Amino acid sequence: MNDQMMGNESGAGEMQRGKIVYGFSKQKGPVKQQIEDFHVARVAEVDGKQIGLFAVMDGHAGPHVAEYLTRNLFDLITGHPYFRSDPKHAIIDAYHETDERILEKADTSTKFKSGSTATTALLMDGGTRLIVANVGDSRAVLSRGGKAVDLSVDHEPQKPEEREMVESKGGTVSLTMAGIYRVDRKLAMSRAFGDSDMKKHLSVHPDIWDQKLLEDDEFFVIASDGLWHVMSSQQVVDYVRSTPGNAEEVAQALVSAAVERQSKDDIACLVVQSDGQLVVPKNIVMKFICYSIVLYLEECWKT
Repeated sequence: MNDQMMGNESGAGEMQRGKIVYGFSKQKGPVKQQIEDFHVARVAEVDGKQIGLFAVMDGHAGPHVAEYLTRNLFDLITGHPYFRSDPKHAIIDAYHETDERILEKADTSTKFKSGSTATTALLMDGGTRLIVANVGDSRAVLSRGGKAVDLSVDHEPQKPEEREMVESKGGTVSLTMAGIYRVDRKLAMSRAFGDSDMKKHLSVHPDIWDQKLLEDDEFFVIASDGLWHVMSSQQVVDYVRSTPGNAEEVAQALVSAAVERQSKDDIACLVVQSDGQLVVPKNIVMKFICYSIVLYLEECWKT
């Protein structure tokens, strides 16, 4: 059994000799018997260059598809013949090929009839280029000078372009009595890995965000919907910027904050930051400076 299936977990790491640090935290929700949220947070060497590999996979109807993605998706991406020259091409191909392999497994094993989201991030070119791809509703958010920038797309079936896609495949989108839009009255997302029984009405084609990081890009967060259902993108950015500690401690604090806000789902959360320190808002810096000056003057007065 994968260690991630055991439940609560946290950890940390770094790349580029500490210029980039990351932390993760994961907690099982009170409803499900077995955790279905998984993550990837590691550094790989491809053609002699370090690449940060970060992802959150949120499984549904079982953990096995999500767990399979953690072990296989990045290997197919980085092993693609076009990965260095055209990484977006490699990502798209790898998403589709991985899904095909999952569907083949579902033909002989009921465990693989489950499904999963995937939001993957590759930090490349010495940590200066970030490529995020996703299917489903696990979200990635960047803090750009304290402003939240969504790096992924929540693939909700009620969105016009998603509804059109589902209906063009012969599926239906309807509002349930619980107030949730679902595909074929089952799935609350229009794109996912697996879900073999309804795959013909879904897509696994990822949305991709690919940019050079700017000087004021401070950190990014990837998390499952257990966080985003109770905190907005901007609230998460504000919370991270005002929370002291290293990346692992901040990821743990985010998970705790979601639980305090009555999140009942599993939660997996990654925080990736530059220079080893989170950017502290200027007003907090000024308060600290003023406080230090007051203490210094008091000591001078005493002497």
